Amino acid sequence: MDNNLNVKILESYVEIDKIHDDINSKIFNFITKANELVELSEDDYQIEKTLLLNKISLKGYVLESDLCNQLSENNINDYSIDELKNYIIQYEKSFNTDYSKYLLSLSLYEQVEQIEKLVDSKIELEIKELSIIISDINSISNMDKLEYEKLYINSKNQLDDYYKNEKLDDKSYNICIQILNDIFNFYISGYPTIPDEYLYKNDDL
Repeated sequence: MDNNLNVKILESYVEIDKIHDDINSKIFNFITKANELVELSEDDYQIEKTLLLNKISLKGYVLESDLCNQLSENNINDYSIDELKNYIIQYEKSFNTDYSKYLLSLSLYEQVEQIEKLVDSKIELEIKELSIIISDINSISNMDKLEYEKLYINSKNQLDDYYKNEKLDDKSYNICIQILNDIFNFYISGYPTIPDEYLYKNDDL
């Protein structure tokens, strides 16, 4: 039994699990704040199924505001999120208007980007740790989707060999399988989606 390898896998799993919990916490926080925006916008904004669709929806909601239209009329079309926040704060003071819903939209947009970065860092860590056993796993990022099945089978076989040869104990083997599945789920399905119960339902449709 390779005790050093098993200990390393367990340590990696603790770190991966921490990132996983952070992702779930941030998704829950996003949903909570996004529901506030649904109310503030009087249903003009709705929570979307994927992170990408939420980014598009949030961006569209802000860009269609009278503030952004005014910026466009003044030929101001290129600005960062922080610059736009400053424009909104100035606009609120000048016109004594409550634009908190647009500040919340930008904050939600940034939250989605943070979630994406966390997921990316988790997958990178998983690939790095698994590459100790499966050298080919690094190639998944440049691989055609049609080749995923072959890579998965080869990767699983390598883990099975380590297990049969008693280099991995039961716990480490199961962790490695879980990490392997997580990597492939990401490359096949992408970023986590918003659970259906939080999405807008229109019973009249």
